[in-house]
Formats: sequence, C-alpha cells, structure tokens
Amino acid sequence: MKRCILFALALLPFTVTAEPEATMSFQGYSGLINTPTATLFDEGKFYLQYGNQVETLVGYRNGDNYNFGVGLWEYVEVSGRLADYDFGSENGITDLSANIKLRIPFIPKDWFSLAVGMQDVGGAANVFDSQYAVATKNFFTDVNFSLGMGKSESNQGRLDGVFAGIAWQPYQWAKLSAEYDAADTQLALHLSSPKNWLNSGIQLTTDILVSSTNEELKDDFYYGLGLTIPLEFNGTNNSSQFRDKNSKSKSTQEYNQFDDAESGIAAPSGTVERLRVQELLVKEGFEAIKIGEADFNTVYVELENHVYNRNQIDGLGVVLGILSKHIQHNYSHFKLVIKEREIPILAVNGSLAEYDAFLRDNQPLKVDISTDTFSIQQRDTRVDVQDANSSWLKPRFTFWPGIVSTIGTELGAFDASVALISHLELPLWPGAAVTAQHTTQVAETKHFKDGEYFSDKKQKTGLKQYSFHQTFSLPYSLKNMSSVGRYRDTYNYFSNEVRWQSFGGSHKVNLLTGRYENQITPVRKPYPSCNLLYIACWPKEEPQQRDVVVAKYQYYNANLNASAELQVGQYWQQDKGVVVKLERMFGDVTLNLTYKDTKMDNEEANQFIGLGFSIPLTPRKDFNNKYFQVRGKPKWQYSVNTLVGKDHNNLTPGSADTAQNFYNLDSAFYNNNRLSSEYIYENSYRLKQAYYQAR
Repeated sequence: MKRCILFALALLPFTVTAEPEATMSFQGYSGLINTPTATLFDEGKFYLQYGNQVETLVGYRNGDNYNFGVGLWEYVEVSGRLADYDFGSENGITDLSANIKLRIPFIPKDWFSLAVGMQDVGGAANVFDSQYAVATKNFFTDVNFSLGMGKSESNQGRLDGVFAGIAWQPYQWAKLSAEYDAADTQLALHLSSPKNWLNSGIQLTTDILVSSTNEELKDDFYYGLGLTIPLEFNGTNNSSQFRDKNSKSKSTQEYNQFDDAESGIAAPSGTVERLRVQELLVKEGFEAIKIGEADFNTVYVELENHVYNRNQIDGLGVVLGILSKHIQHNYSHFKLVIKEREIPILAVNGSLAEYDAFLRDNQPLKVDISTDTFSIQQRDTRVDVQDANSSWLKPRFTFWPGIVSTIGTELGAFDASVALISHLELPLWPGAAVTAQHTTQVAETKHFKDGEYFSDKKQKTGLKQYSFHQTFSLPYSLKNMSSVGRYRDTYNYFSNEVRWQSFGGSHKVNLLTGRYENQITPVRKPYPSCNLLYIACWPKEEPQQRDVVVAKYQYYNANLNASAELQVGQYWQQDKGVVVKLERMFGDVTLNLTYKDTKMDNEEANQFIGLGFSIPLTPRKDFNNKYFQVRGKPKWQYSVNTLVGKDHNNLTPGSADTAQNFYNLDSAFYNNNRLSSEYIYENSYRLKQAYYQAR
C-alpha cells in the first residue's frame, strides 16, 4: 500500500502549486511527522487529530494518541496531547502533556521564519520533554525546508540534536514530507479536503507514515485522522458581501411597512416616529422599553435585551440600526440606555446621520459609549412610552450540558459524568431576582458509577441550589450583588460581589466574598477498592464551614482582542494561592490558558497548567415568548489541566474553585466581560452584521 501511495504522488503534475500549509505532526505541534517547523498553526483555527503512533520509554508503539492545538495569534501556538498506551491491561497508562511554540517576529517573510518551542511544558512524569529552535525557508512557492536544533529526554533520540525536514505541496489538498528527527528518517503523505467542501471552512485531514528507518515504525501502519475548524465563523471578511447585498432590502422592507401609508403626506411628527420605533423594538423581542426625548434634538430610548443573549453587541447593533433608519425627520441625535433588571448598564450617545453613514457607507463608528451609568437612574427625560413589553415576573429557563471529567489519569484516558443543567431565573423588582438550578444525571463512564473511584464526584439528579440576588448600581462605575440561599446541595450561604470597570473597559476589578455552612455532617468514607488500613485511602475530612475570599484583576487589550486575569485569594477547598489566566477571543468563541498555584494548610502546593475553551450553546437570537423564555448557555466552558512541577502525575484534588454562581455580575450584567467601549469599537463589524443578518 505504501508503494502505491508513493507512486501516485510521484505522478502529480506541477501545474498547480501552493505554499505548504501548517499541518499537525504526530507529536501535537505544527510540523511534519515527528519534527516541528517554523510554520505555525493558522491564527484562529483549532486542530484536532487522532493517531495511533505513541512514543514510550522503550520505543514507538501502536496506541491511541489524541492531539489538539490552536493558533492563538500569528506568532503564538499552543497544543496538547493525550497519549493512551495499550499494553493489554484494563486501565492502561495515559499521559497528558502541553506544548507551546513561538515564532520570532520582525524577520522579513522572504528571508526565513524562526520559531522556538517546548514540548511537555513543565512536565516531569513522561517521555516527551524537549526544547528546540527551528528555521523554515520557502523555495519555489510549493517547497519549504526546515533546519533545527533540539534537546530532548526522548529515549529514541528524537529532537536530541540537529534535525531537518522538507515538504512539497503540489496541491492545497496534498503534501509530501520527509524528515530526519535527529535519530531516524521518515517519509509521510498529508491529505486534506478542499476548503470549500464543508461549511464554515472546516477541513478533514489524513496523515500517513509511508516509511521510516526506525525498526519499530516499520512493523505497523501509522496514521492520523483530523479536523481543522475555524473558531470565528462570522468574521468581518465573510460577512461584508452579505451585508452589502442585504442592507438595502432589509431597510426597504421596514420602510414599506410605514412609508406606503405616508406617501404624499407631510413628514411624521416626533410622536409618530417614536411609536414606529417602539413597534419595531417590541417586534424584535426587546423588553421594558421606554421612549421619549432627552431634548428637542435627541430621541431617548431605554430597554432590556434578553433576546440576543449570545452577545449583547448583537442587540446593540439591532437597536442602533432601527434608530438610525427610522428616526429621520425630528431628531438629529440619539441616547440609548441598555438595562438589566431595570439597572442601567450601558449608555450610547451619537448622531443618527453619522451612525447611518457607518451602516451604509462604511464610515468609521462615531458614538460615545459609557458603562458609568449611576447618574442615569435619576434621569431628567420626558418619556411618553412607559415599560412596553414588560419583563416583570417573566421566568427565563437556561439549559446546558454539565460535564465532570478526568483526562489522562492513572485509571484511564477519559472518564466523565454527564448531566443536563436547568437554570431558572425570575426577575422581581429592580435589581432583584430569584434563581434555582436543577441537575438531571444522564450518563457516566465506568469509574463514575456507584462504588467506583470517582463515584463521589458523580453528578446526581436533584435541586442543587436556589438563591435570592439583589444588585445595586453605585457611583464611580461600581456595581454590587448580594446573594443568599442554598449552594451545592447542602450549604447555606451568603455571598457578596463588588465590581469596578474603568471608563474604556481595559481594567476590571472584582472582589468575591462568601461564607458557606454545611447543614449536614458529611460521612467520611474510604476510596473504593482501597485498603482501609492505609491513611492515603481516606479522604481529608470536609470542613463544616467554608470561607471564600477572591480578588480578581483583568486587563483587556483591544488590539489583541484578549484579556489577562490575575486571581488571588482563598478558594472553596480552603486552598490559598494565585491563578493567572490568558483568554483570547475569536468572535463568540474563546480560548484560554491558565496557571494555578494554590496550597492548603499543612500540605504541599499544587501547580497546574490548563488549556480551555468556551463556546455559545445558544443561537444569536433566542426564543422569547411573551410569558417565558427558553435559551442555551451563552458561554459554555470546558478545560483540561495537567499537574506540573512534580515527579508524578497522580490524581490531585481540584484547586482554585471560586464557588461562583452562574448568575453573577460578569455574566448577567456585563456580557461575560464584553461590555465596554473598547470591546465594542474593536468588534464594531458585529453591529452591522447583527442588524443585517442576525434578525
């Protein structure tokens, strides 16, 4: 079969050429077969691969190898690998490792590319540890050559010295590569589906090891099967043509509802225009609408957006578009106030003509945006439409999958408990709400079943928490939320959260405090299938009272569309320490890197690094009935973590748990930290996109 593959590739004509693209190696980083190149994963793309080549202390073996990686920025790539060694035992041996690669900037592209990287960052209990530097030069458009130097702990000698590789890509869907990995020489074929075959740019990939000088790699057929997924499906480039095609028709349809009846008569009065806007806003599903005049030249609108829940910027774009298209005769400016539970959270002021030019003629966005809304509560505005489409006592149901999982443990590659989480939110008076959360257990793997090792972490069916929340808006951009109720089955609690945000939104500070008192005395049981005489078989006694105090500082950089967060405090497990989190946004999808270093009293510190993501599990426009609402979670998160700084990978209790409710200031009032002028200006294309596409 390998000879047939080589013969077929040799017959490929040279008529179509393409610069070799980044592909995932069997080691998880971007590269050829087992060696890296200086060509990084494309920014904003997620790479996933299953392969059967696994490296062990005694050589290469046929096993299960799961690789994943992403291009965070043009010069930064992160990836991970879960290796499952199959030696015929029930549980086998697994290993979870992380990699990072950085491309050196400021080198002209027609010279060469230079990158440095680490495999198995901070790890100690595995066989993948290596550091390297590699340069890549492109020749003849469709050929590139890589040369590097590495230092490795691999018993096979991989990357321990000078390594080199060459790739030839005659078509976008086919590439042939050869490499010397400092110990062995390999030849491989890489295939991918054309980019226009599947929706949203998703590609299927196949990697086949054709030949190797390593004796162990000659014995089996080694391959990789993968997916390449763009993380931002609704980018600016993809949406611009759609906007241009549909902008006129969308506006014309709206105008025809009113203009046909008005043709040949005088321009409508201010009252008629305001009522026209009110009707359109109610039709879109906005709630608690108030419309009036801020002054003779400024139309004033207040409302709550509970229909565009995935991202508040979509709701903002729809409202501003309606105002600019339907307030034409009596006002030159607008003032829009977005509220949440009748508390103002965002104020936008601007010229109607300038915003219409932004929509129609691609002029720059020119609006004033502020989240310092305390003074708006004492508004001096004449309002003639009061609380249209009221949201009072309207129940809102949110559903999402709950997953408690372990990855790469001593018991197996993956174990999980899966449940359906149901969340009820009932708004009361301004700033007040009652919430409740129910869990319905759906399925679990073997080690989460009753009597097994993870049975105490299994999600069980029942009402898990219920709370009353009261939120206040305070001067100097401060907001405060106080909560009281039942938490995690058996804990009565009281918590308080204070949040401050700078004028532009670059800086944010949160202070979380809470006391949780267990209403039952937990029964201390030994771990399943463990010798009762060993102290290690008995879990530590759970504290009857837990105090949580966590301070957070977050910095958002609009140019990078990313944020960095520092947490310091005492967490749910009563561990104390710090968490550093870097989050990169790709539309409504985010990727994050975390580092945790926490310590419980009289115990050694635990350090973790993690790679996680969040995705919206709800459409851009949610279902919103007059009497109730059903929606998905706008930011569903999942992450994998690995222990670092130790000479083992033993199971370690979770750390840095902030015990924060789903209903909190960041999620309910600040659009998951995306409610600021800097974020809105950086993502202003979403305003146009929402008005012309999302409705």
